[in-house]
Amino acid sequence: MKCQLPTACLLLAAIFLLVAAPARACPIPVFQYALEWWESDPYEVFVFHDEDLSEAEHTAIKLLHDASSEDGSVKANLLFEGPIRAPEDGLLEHPALAGRPESLPWMVVNYPATGPGAARRLWSGSFTKDNVCALLDSPLRRDMALMLSGGVSTVWVLLESGIARKDDAAAALLREELAGLQETLTLPDPASWGWDDIVIAPIEFDMLRVSRSDEDERIFINMLLNSEIDLVDYNDEPIVFPVYGRGLILYALVGRGINDWTIRDAADFLVGPCSCTVKRLNPGTDLLISFDWAKQVTPLSREFVTEPAGVGGFLHRMDEADERLSREP
Repeated sequence: MKCQLPTACLLLAAIFLLVAAPARACPIPVFQYALEWWESDPYEVFVFHDEDLSEAEHTAIKLLHDASSEDGSVKANLLFEGPIRAPEDGLLEHPALAGRPESLPWMVVNYPATGPGAARRLWSGSFTKDNVCALLDSPLRRDMALMLSGGVSTVWVLLESGIARKDDAAAALLREELAGLQETLTLPDPASWGWDDIVIAPIEFDMLRVSRSDEDERIFINMLLNSEIDLVDYNDEPIVFPVYGRGLILYALVGRGINDWTIRDAADFLVGPCSCTVKRLNPGTDLLISFDWAKQVTPLSREFVTEPAGVGGFLHRMDEADERLSREP
């Protein structure tokens, strides 16, 4: 069949090139490129109230503003535009609520608007200073940020089931596999790519364990369990979350899925060359972490920017060409 329109023919040619062309890559490991160049996507925070806020609530509002501000004293990957006042009858019609709150003031936290979570609900509850502090920070997230910024390639978070036999077995297996992989996996060689001006970070894996009953980590545990839609169904299984970059969950390994093959598969991806340097095209869900990554991380590599590729890039270049032609006399 012949193409009747030039644009259709060009589109088919672009699709053919997309399928036939090999994927471009850069000689920087995924874990290193993500840490040095991928900014964390922001969580969305909403606060609803119907009366004047108390002094403590104003303090909590300031904490959220500081965390979401470029020049705030605390930096976190969140968006907060200010409290939303309810109408006089106390009823609210706002897409973030998805139902009437139990009481006001009320706080709603959504996953980032882009990526796998696609603005899915993370948590909702009473708006208090304690809940805001629990949202912004926790001991384990603080430790994780320091580990990742300090040279740990991936932090493997083991969320315990509460069944000691299962949890200890998963921890022992994970520890043994990571020790072996740390010694045997091979990093990309930038010299073979003609890149002599970058330093490749060494492989270092570490593990953190967290109990599901840890009150200090209650919102963090929600972040883990709601990062995929069905993880809340596995209450009696340990779950492992490989976390890399600036607090990016790769995916979850559950129960029997915590084995030598799946651990190696995840590790292979994380230490391999970053085949797609566009963050949104890679797997993973960002955690909400209060940490100034730009200040604490010194890049050892350089950012790799590819030309637009595939059908989208092809059409992008067509648009640019049309625009240039339209400006010519």
